[in-house]
Amino acid sequence: MLIKKSIATAGLAVAALVLAACGGGGDPLGQASSAAPSGSSSGSASGPIVVGSANFTESSVIAEIYSQALKAKGIESSTKLGIGSREVYIQALQDDKKSISVVPEYTGNLLLNFDKDATAKTAEEVEAALPTALPAGLKVLKASPASDQDVYVVTKEFSEQKGVKSLADLSKITEGVAIGGFSELEKRAYGPDGLEKIYKVNVSKFSPLDSPEVMASELKKGNIQAADMFTTASAIRRNGLIELEDPEAMILPQNVIPLVRSEVSDNATATAALDAVQAALTTEDLSALNDKVDIDHMDPDEVAAEWLKGKGLA
Repeated sequence: MLIKKSIATAGLAVAALVLAACGGGGDPLGQASSAAPSGSSSGSASGPIVVGSANFTESSVIAEIYSQALKAKGIESSTKLGIGSREVYIQALQDDKKSISVVPEYTGNLLLNFDKDATAKTAEEVEAALPTALPAGLKVLKASPASDQDVYVVTKEFSEQKGVKSLADLSKITEGVAIGGFSELEKRAYGPDGLEKIYKVNVSKFSPLDSPEVMASELKKGNIQAADMFTTASAIRRNGLIELEDPEAMILPQNVIPLVRSEVSDNATATAALDAVQAALTTEDLSALNDKVDIDHMDPDEVAAEWLKGKGLA
């Protein structure tokens, strides 16, 4: 689940190459899905709203929730799911084609994407710092209490044998620690470089892995010793993995927040619909929504519709 840093400056042709590298089939920035029913009205000065997502389960489900909540208020909306990493979908938000106009984001990682030297630490500080860190044309709406934190995990056996309960304890592994995570983790502030600089961890190698399930498998095989996942990932619970403490707060608070184009933030109907979703969403909901897709094999649009109905938002 997805992750987060630096702005790509190349054109969409390059973005397509990045998407291919992420393993996506086709072009997620092509045909939109979940379009509003024929004959529906946009209901807004900003016109139809396209909600994009990163290439992990939770982002896709939240994107569907946003889009369906907008439709419930009479706004024409569709989704483009699985676009790729932050470098790609932010470019899509900023392009002249208006490929997408809304994307679910996470406060701390979004802040670091635009301000590598940010000093904010608490959830409130991070949210307050975001508006001035964003480039012209992009805005954030209200943050949700729902949080999905990056977290490093190890197997229970490794934790007990090596006495590892926190990231600081990894520095005791003198022979080196093999780290796994999504490919973009390698360049994140809390990736291998952060572990080495902040916690003095001897990172022996980094393995790019494409899902929490693969990471859990590699941990159990001993091919890696620690992996970066999201706290709401079902793979953590189902595999009995141990979440390592982060005493130096290397990983900032990561509350769900909509990143939008300016014209969406100026649309009172749209912002009210998205604010209502943000207020209703909880961390427990995120875990349950992920499980419905990853374990029960429901489609993200079905899971979103069920959640919105249960909250009285559609």
